[in-house]
Amino acid sequence: MEADGYSTGPSGNSFASVQGAAWDPDTDPAFQKALRARLMSNDDSIFFNAQLMDTAKNRTTYGLQDPCIDDKGAALSRCRSAQECTDDSGAKGVNMDIVVGGANEGARSARGTQMCVGQAQAEDANDDGYVPLPVFTLQDFQQLAVAPAENHAQPAPDTLKNMNTNVYAVAQPQTFETTLGGYPVSVRAYPVQYTWNYGDGTTLGPTPLTGSPLADGAWDVPTDTSHVYTRTGDFQITLTTSFYGEYNIAGTGWQPVNGYNQVTSPPVALSVWRSTVHNVADDCRVNPSGIGCPGAKNG
Repeated sequence: MEADGYSTGPSGNSFASVQGAAWDPDTDPAFQKALRARLMSNDDSIFFNAQLMDTAKNRTTYGLQDPCIDDKGAALSRCRSAQECTDDSGAKGVNMDIVVGGANEGARSARGTQMCVGQAQAEDANDDGYVPLPVFTLQDFQQLAVAPAENHAQPAPDTLKNMNTNVYAVAQPQTFETTLGGYPVSVRAYPVQYTWNYGDGTTLGPTPLTGSPLADGAWDVPTDTSHVYTRTGDFQITLTTSFYGEYNIAGTGWQPVNGYNQVTSPPVALSVWRSTVHNVADDCRVNPSGIGCPGAKNG
């Protein structure tokens, strides 16, 4: 919102516009500093805090219930006949009610939908006719081929000592289809945190900030994720991305995976050089070994 040369940021703060131009949060240092503080606070979204994510997400438990469990005699026979179905493999199956609530929860409620399961799965029902659906664990999540984030450094493969070297990540949400205990499972993976190891004993993160590429021709620009190397040498910049996961077993409903899937990206090799300044007076045609000439010795 703009009025009298000012713009209002998302948090209600006003920022002066430059010559009537619209306020750009990406180029406002004060706003970016406030945003970083907000993102890293313990009161922020569950996506930026593992403990809040684990406690705030829906802990609903889904299962299957034999709809004929309370019937007897002829009524039981009619019910069993009515619940016959053909499962996804083409084999004879049994329709069971999808219910909300676990095996030890007395107040299970039907969702009004059913699932056709195989005879073997139906026979797993306990005395109450309840079949628990499997839990998609962190170990299951880690078995999926979650693509790592792209790991970038600027400039690369060479940079200078005491100069800002920018790094940034590019990651996308991903979806998967798999099976667990004979049930189809849909999985969603979201990149939520990033940790860089600059290779010189310095790290950054975990942080929700991905960084971003510099403008064309820009260099030695401090950014949220940049690093200044204080010695020369060859280094490997590594990036680990934390993916938050949700799973849905046979269309019952989305549930959180307990824990992050840590996925490491291929490292970026970086050589850090020192820069020197010399007054050059030699004519390279006369003295090919002069400073700055093709025949000069290194060092």
